[in-house]
Amino acid sequence: SSRRAEKALNILGKTFSKRVTCCPRQGTPTIFHPSDLAQQPSHNSISNSHTSSHEKLKKRIASWTNIDTDNIFLLPSGMATIYKSLRSARRYQLAKNPHSTGGTSIVYGFPYLDTLKLCSRREFSPAGVEFFGKGDGADLELLKRLLQKRAGNKRWSALFTEVPSNPLLQCPDLEALRVLADEYDFCLVVDDTIGNFLNVDLIDSGLADAVCTSLTKLVSGRGDAMAGSVVVNPNTEKGRWMKEDMAKDTDAFGGLHEADASAMVHNSRDFPERNSRINETSERLADFLHGHADVETVWYPKFVAPLYSKYQKETGGFGGLISIHLHPHICQRTFYDTLNVAKGPSLGTNFTLVCPYTLLAHYHELDFAISYNVPPNLIRISVGLEDFDELKEKFSFALKKSRLHPKLPS
Repeated sequence: SSRRAEKALNILGKTFSKRVTCCPRQGTPTIFHPSDLAQQPSHNSISNSHTSSHEKLKKRIASWTNIDTDNIFLLPSGMATIYKSLRSARRYQLAKNPHSTGGTSIVYGFPYLDTLKLCSRREFSPAGVEFFGKGDGADLELLKRLLQKRAGNKRWSALFTEVPSNPLLQCPDLEALRVLADEYDFCLVVDDTIGNFLNVDLIDSGLADAVCTSLTKLVSGRGDAMAGSVVVNPNTEKGRWMKEDMAKDTDAFGGLHEADASAMVHNSRDFPERNSRINETSERLADFLHGHADVETVWYPKFVAPLYSKYQKETGGFGGLISIHLHPHICQRTFYDTLNVAKGPSLGTNFTLVCPYTLLAHYHELDFAISYNVPPNLIRISVGLEDFDELKEKFSFALKKSRLHPKLPS
């Protein structure tokens, strides 16, 4: 955290004041600099000056998830929530069998790369990880057979999955995974960063024991603050156990710096409105690309995740992430260079952000990614607050300028 670093430098007597500003589309500082005359505005009922920023942020998340704040744990980043959940799930197994290694972790579906990397590291998961990278019906049967084969002599810590997945926007059969988690006594941990609190229901439904969210993304929107949250489920046995376990941690608010929590409170005040607008624009853009002759494949929950609607809230949308693959008659490099939007590896910003995801995340393991149907030239689109017509014009222009030759008949 740059804010934590600034405070440390000031404590050490090294004067350092950095103006932290938001993205250009917003136009006002997220954390007001001492030289600014304007005061930070107050927003809604949680802005009591006697309440810490951490508590304000927890209350806001509680209002979105309809649970008590003591079921919400804050962390410095999204990946920290995966780490915290894995540790708690291992402690759940160690409490039952102190002589065990805490159980093998399971990663189900092709996830954001660091989730699999973290679960693969022996210092975090000594018993290793089992990876089911397609997360489809065939993988579900393989998982069932593995659990049955090792029943009685093997413990499992947690199954990690995403709703929907990044970057293929697919959804696992959570109801089937819930049955297996109960039968074989492991924690079901779901990362909803792409779907988010307002679009999918994983708590009231009792499907997940814990929901991990990178607040850095759409909840913040401005790309100038990092934080994460774990919401443990009071409706499941293991969710209640994880709550009691995580509450024993001595690191106040998971190590999330006060200034970062304050930035997150400020940034997230209009999250519901931004989420609604991005849902609408994303669906229109996905429909446009899905019907475009130059686009070979569109990965978007509406098209590739039939189970998504089972977890979708009544007022929820499909989220702001789209992945595409272009037809061979389109020069991928020219399209990417010509497309007049911001380029970068994050997502959930208030401005549209595009990246060649596979090349960035799996450059040294492209064969591995291909084996799970993730093509090297996949382009990931994080839709922002721009008008649909503006984005349509930019994508249309880039596609037109990138045609090497007319599309050949199939």
